[in-house]
Amino acid sequence: MKIYNTKSDETITLARFGYDLANQKNDKVNRGNFLRLIGLSMMKKGHIDSASVYYYKALKELEPTKNTEKLGLLYDDMARMYRKLKQSKRSLEFYDKALKLYEAENNLEGIARINNESGAVFRDDFSDYKTANERFEKSLRIQRQRNDSVGIGYALEFLGYNQLLIKDYKKSESYLMEALAIREKLKDDFATMLNYTALGEYYNQTKQPKKSNEYFEKSNALAEKIKYPDIQKYNYENIMHNYEILGDYEKAYQNLKAFNVLNDSLYNTKRLKDVEEISTKYETAEKEKQIAEKELALKIRNQWIFGLVALAVIIGLIGFLLYKQQILKNIKQQKDNELKLALEKIESQNKLQEQRLSISRDLHDNIGAQLSFIVSAIDTIKYYVADKNEQLTGRLSNVGVFAKETIQELRDTIWAMNKSGITIKDLQSRIANFIEKAKHSYPNIRISLVTDKNIPDDTAFTGLQGLNIFRIVQEATNNALKYAQAERIEIRISKEDDNIHFQITDNGKGFVEKEVEASNGLLNMRKRASELGEELLLRSEPDKGTSVSFGVK
Repeated sequence: MKIYNTKSDETITLARFGYDLANQKNDKVNRGNFLRLIGLSMMKKGHIDSASVYYYKALKELEPTKNTEKLGLLYDDMARMYRKLKQSKRSLEFYDKALKLYEAENNLEGIARINNESGAVFRDDFSDYKTANERFEKSLRIQRQRNDSVGIGYALEFLGYNQLLIKDYKKSESYLMEALAIREKLKDDFATMLNYTALGEYYNQTKQPKKSNEYFEKSNALAEKIKYPDIQKYNYENIMHNYEILGDYEKAYQNLKAFNVLNDSLYNTKRLKDVEEISTKYETAEKEKQIAEKELALKIRNQWIFGLVALAVIIGLIGFLLYKQQILKNIKQQKDNELKLALEKIESQNKLQEQRLSISRDLHDNIGAQLSFIVSAIDTIKYYVADKNEQLTGRLSNVGVFAKETIQELRDTIWAMNKSGITIKDLQSRIANFIEKAKHSYPNIRISLVTDKNIPDDTAFTGLQGLNIFRIVQEATNNALKYAQAERIEIRISKEDDNIHFQITDNGKGFVEKEVEASNGLLNMRKRASELGEELLLRSEPDKGTSVSFGVK
């Protein structure tokens, strides 16, 4: 606790060691608090995606314990994380949780701290300076009552910056200088760094760029000392603008380069997206047993197992393949263990993207190869029994067709898993390939794909969304090919308001839905459409064709 504000790497090392000790004693309170401290240090290093993982793991440990002190600190840390991400509503939700805990325990230090930090949300995100000022003043009153120099310094800084924003420069300078005197006396590097940055902004606002840069440079020296790149990035940007005002473009350019180096390594788009995925995963953990990727992997594994069972049946009928059956079983067990170990390792290292790639490679290189072997083995068996047992030959042909279809579905699934995002062009290409294959089997049916020109090329979906869209289009088209006796099938992609709309129509014989027993294909299409955010619409009349449509929010 003496070093966590200034030495992030050392804090992480000590916290991991402490976590192992707490784990040995099944001490959930300390286990959760060490996870929180790792997350806090990751935040200070600028690794916000990793920080979110540790925070949510800490939340899972601490919430059942009802430990007010540690849980309040965690809520506070998570609120600050969402504040940095500009997710104000979510930030205030966590601040409110922390405040309720502190008020129930009459924890004055916690109440003062939360009033300071939540006031900053009202100030920065909602420009509600009145509410912000009320919270800062409440914090200052409590801290003066407690005679807490550190807390008084923070409250004065918050008040000073708030006065700066409403252009009451006299009060702003007074508050900030009073805070600085306290912090320099305490030799608190972290708090002094923040104070220097606030004064840099003050002198920038009062059109004193040279003096402004003096304070930003002082702040940067401390930020470099305690390894706080987030503040450095902010300071470099302001120093750059001040040098532009002063006409020193060479120094402005040097600071711009320093800003860009830090900016690229901190809160880039991928990291922000990773945080959102991680937040969604943990916040819905009690309602959903698996995230979408794990559910997808489970479906693929079930298909894999089904294929191997089919292979086992064939090998049971044909004695000379018994040895190959044992090899395949051993491979299955080995790969299953490797997948489990890989998933556990990836989860612990917080590399969700690498998890998808690892699984897809194993599916392609191993399961795909095994299914291909099934097809080859079936052809070999058919050759040996072709003239001896027509019934067995027929059953082998059916299993072979099933295995080939499973290979194609596996390829489609791997295609979706290998992409963090599937663009509208990716979907067009995939659907076009499917159409070309269908035309070989049904040369007399005209199948067309039409995409509205007003859909931006960079329109993208998640991997799971892309797979669901393709599966619905594939199922609806196959139904039209097999049952509708249609001459024309059109697949149309359009944009309606903010939604992307998909429609598959044919001019076939149609049907009355109530008079037809619902098939697994139709039920699956409805379920996939529901997961995409809208209900599947099916319109069909005898002799008037069929239309299947759905949208993606």
